[in-house]
Amino acid sequence: MVGHEGIGSQTGLLGVLGHPIAHTLSPRMHNAALKAQGVDMVYLAFDVPPEGLGAAVSGMRALGFRGCNVTIPHKEAIGALLDEVDTMAARIGSVNTVVNEAGRLKGHNTDVSGFIAALRGLRPDGAAGLRCFVAGAGGAARGVVAALQLEGAAEILVVNRTHERAVSLCAQASAWGSAPCVAVPVADGAAAAEGVDLLVNATAIGLTSYFKESALPVDTLNSRHIVMDLVYASGKVTELVREAKARGATAIDGKEMLLMQAAGSYELWTGRPAPVDVMRRSISE
Repeated sequence: MVGHEGIGSQTGLLGVLGHPIAHTLSPRMHNAALKAQGVDMVYLAFDVPPEGLGAAVSGMRALGFRGCNVTIPHKEAIGALLDEVDTMAARIGSVNTVVNEAGRLKGHNTDVSGFIAALRGLRPDGAAGLRCFVAGAGGAARGVVAALQLEGAAEILVVNRTHERAVSLCAQASAWGSAPCVAVPVADGAAAAEGVDLLVNATAIGLTSYFKESALPVDTLNSRHIVMDLVYASGKVTELVREAKARGATAIDGKEMLLMQAAGSYELWTGRPAPVDVMRRSISE
């Protein structure tokens, strides 16, 4: 059993590496799942600034961690520190899950499948045929764009504060699927977004600052839009979701994607089907 009373010398270590990390619901969710299935592992959160990532990975090796999740801002950088990455993680250049396979650290990406599952919960056809607007060009955005390509989106617009990163992402995304991917300057974001169906915030805006600093054209939202904010706030909806719903849009925060990508990670670490209902209750209570 997992819990302070059950931790022993054979208890496996799992965790999440990110910066900032105080907001994370991952320990609550994974520890609930581990306890429900009687898996002798414990999951912790580690605040790791970018300059400490190499040392953190070395520490995981030395301490025999069973694995970890990786979140902002490390999803792109950690791949070079691992022994191997799987096909999806290598293709999109983003790792969100690390598994210790007999001493070899292997990177995986469950963000893609997690995003697809969360979107299909809102729209059974997923992104098929949709014009999509993505704010961000980091590791989370790369997973989103890959998912949109796999799902058959009609068009993908990417807006990022550093325009060159959006250009680079779109250039690579042309190899991931058939949807045109267009990098749009921030100044042109609102105009370009007219007529889109799905808007995704894949930046950290809303995690540490107010969402209107992002490139998302919230003032143009209406009842035909679907809005997915990958940021989540414990116990409440994010400002973006609140604003979108006030304008009649269908909107969710990042908890559902968090849940679905976590289920994929859990299965990689334990070899067991994830107790999704238990995990969902743990982050909704």
